[in-house]
Amino acid sequence: MAAIGAVFGIDEAARTLYYVLHSLQQRGQDAAGMACTDGSRIVCEKNNGMLSEIFKEDVLAGMKGTSALGHVRMASDEDTDLENVQPIMVRAHQGHFAIATAGNVTNSQALRDEMEERGLIFQGSSDAELIAHLIQFYPGHLFEKIMTACSKLEGSYTFVVMTKNTMYAMRSSDGIRPLWIARCNDGYVIASESAAFTMIDVQDKRELRPGELIRLGEEGERSYFVEQDAREHMCAMEYVYYSRPDSVLGGRNVHSVREDCGALLAFEEPADADIVIGVPDTAMSAAASFARMLKKPYEIGLIKNRYIGSTYIRPSSQQREQGIRTRLNAISSVVRGKRVYLVDDSLVKGFTAKRICKLLKEAGAKEVHLRIASPKISNVCVYGYEGARQDQLAAYKYTDEEMCQLFGADSIRFLGLDAFRLCTGNDACMACMDGHYVNSCPENKERK
Repeated sequence: MAAIGAVFGIDEAARTLYYVLHSLQQRGQDAAGMACTDGSRIVCEKNNGMLSEIFKEDVLAGMKGTSALGHVRMASDEDTDLENVQPIMVRAHQGHFAIATAGNVTNSQALRDEMEERGLIFQGSSDAELIAHLIQFYPGHLFEKIMTACSKLEGSYTFVVMTKNTMYAMRSSDGIRPLWIARCNDGYVIASESAAFTMIDVQDKRELRPGELIRLGEEGERSYFVEQDAREHMCAMEYVYYSRPDSVLGGRNVHSVREDCGALLAFEEPADADIVIGVPDTAMSAAASFARMLKKPYEIGLIKNRYIGSTYIRPSSQQREQGIRTRLNAISSVVRGKRVYLVDDSLVKGFTAKRICKLLKEAGAKEVHLRIASPKISNVCVYGYEGARQDQLAAYKYTDEEMCQLFGADSIRFLGLDAFRLCTGNDACMACMDGHYVNSCPENKERK
């Protein structure tokens, strides 16, 4: 997981970009970086850690310019090297540029092997470096190079390229990854989510269309298409977990989609309980709607420590378990002696579900009925959202009864696939749930 932010043609671009990236921090808390240009040179600062840890006042003060490109990322166990922290800088004879990406190029290994056989050298393993090599590999001006490079890429991705005086933004033809653009005075702002625009004054914001490449320069905004008539297949997990509730995806407000999921989850609920509790923060919308439909009290039974990052991004299962202990606490006065509906947004490996059920029981809950406001995740994601192997997915390994026993829950229910499609739309990518992949990518399916 990662997020891109970019600012073009705006005074103190780095400071504006800081606010954009701050609004996207939930998408990656392992590393952050910014590149900034004043029209004559590009400077870059990046490191492992949170945005606020890296970009102190003295660092921002030194990043002068009217255009900037930034990135926040979540690192996998195999991908913690500083060489993979973005933006990636390229020093080329036609002019320097910086590039940042989000997503997963599914034919990356084949492209990398081909280029290494031709003598190209890679410093890291990021898709940003791969795309940068592709851009440099092909002849022509930069625009032609980017268009040719895009024709070679497969998978689900977005990227932004920044030169000293131009900027390019690309969204892959499958439309799985989101990317937005908006006007800001006489300049532009680009971001992975519409919620990134909330801290600045923008106009005319819109999503890039699938397969769209935008060029920003002295002539303003120009739009091109790598593939005509491409269809959007927004990732369903964007609605469930990754995006902020105030973001809009495919014309749908994320908070409203989560509310709809909670309402449909409550339909024909077989168990009876006393109160409804949501897991902070991404399940709160669904939990409140679930409670309204059942006419049950909605209570705050779990408290989140706001100064602890997402447990999902911690690199090891041991650290993830420790993170849950420090991140969430149950309020015993709320749950003691009560039968509890525990509503969560999704269930992947099951670590969080197991720990929270245990927390509630230790706090005195009489029963815990686990309710998941999305379908079972039983297939590997090949588009870069979920890093788990298929044999690590709880819904793939266990029956409902076995999950109840493993988690310490009294019952468990998931939102059905058909009901979920009503909330997200029929074109949403639900490959991790229904096994229907938007495009073929055999080399990544080996991750099963």
